Amino acid sequence: TRYISVTGVQTCALPICNQSGSRFGIRVVEDLGANWRAIARLENGTNLDTGTLANGTGSTQRLFGRSAYVGIESPYGAVTLGRQDAPIYDFAKTYDLLGVSARYSITSMDPVFAQRIDNSAKYFGQFGGMTVETSYSTGWDVGYGGEVPGAPRAGRQIGGQLGYTSGNSGVAVVYDQTQGSTVASQDWANKNLAVGATTAFGAAKFVAGYRWNRSQYGGANGATMLASTQRTDMYWLQGSYNFTSAFSLTGGAFYTNNRDNAQDPWLFIALADYALSKRTDLYLTAAYARNRGGSALAVGSGNTVQPGQNQTGVLLGMRHKF
Repeated sequence: TRYISVTGVQTCALPICNQSGSRFGIRVVEDLGANWRAIARLENGTNLDTGTLANGTGSTQRLFGRSAYVGIESPYGAVTLGRQDAPIYDFAKTYDLLGVSARYSITSMDPVFAQRIDNSAKYFGQFGGMTVETSYSTGWDVGYGGEVPGAPRAGRQIGGQLGYTSGNSGVAVVYDQTQGSTVASQDWANKNLAVGATTAFGAAKFVAGYRWNRSQYGGANGATMLASTQRTDMYWLQGSYNFTSAFSLTGGAFYTNNRDNAQDPWLFIALADYALSKRTDLYLTAAYARNRGGSALAVGSGNTVQPGQNQTGVLLGMRHKF
């Protein structure tokens, strides 16, 4: 049998209303017998206010910038090839209760938690309560150079996740490493190691996490060497509560400790969500960034703020899934 579905999420027509980015996609599953399946996914991001493509990077505009991969799924796990979510992104889907949203989530503290990788091979397996995941890319973002002939380390990415879930509780550790994307920067690496734990009690759910970071290059394209290697530690604590089947509240606090200076920001986020139906919901999100020691953390990923200035943001949106 062959299963083909069209899926999507539509948010409000304002670009700041991004609890979920607007998208549509095609998902294919073909049964090969003996619990083996051929799978494929094409998923496009759309800027709803302008109708333009989203998820482009550098000089690259992407028709299917969210996902574009094909693979084989079996009782021993799934192997997929193409553009897909990095293991650290898959980790954040569980250990960020704010949904790894485009704005006002863990991505405001570190965009690496929403990393997608081009030119990649990925393995994902679940065995009882155990999750095992690995990835390797020969050019993690073609928008910033991708694969470079004669420079095998340029743009290389490696990652992996190991997790265990028992009942309502779970724990996982994930690693992500990307090399600079040019011949000159291919020996510079940005490394991230994160640990998360989650548990639930009735209608309440809690998450705690820690991320270790060591960076040698700056900028998403990996072409700018930092004056010195940067070391940061990030901590977060979140909780959510479902008051009814339709209404929930989620809150989180994030803190970054910069080992090289006193630029140690805090970020606080609160989210209220009300389901109008199984497919449509309203959400209100508020965020506050407290910038200490000259830090310049903005409440939303990709936004800016003057060093040492605090920032507050509020957004209201409607989301429809199909």
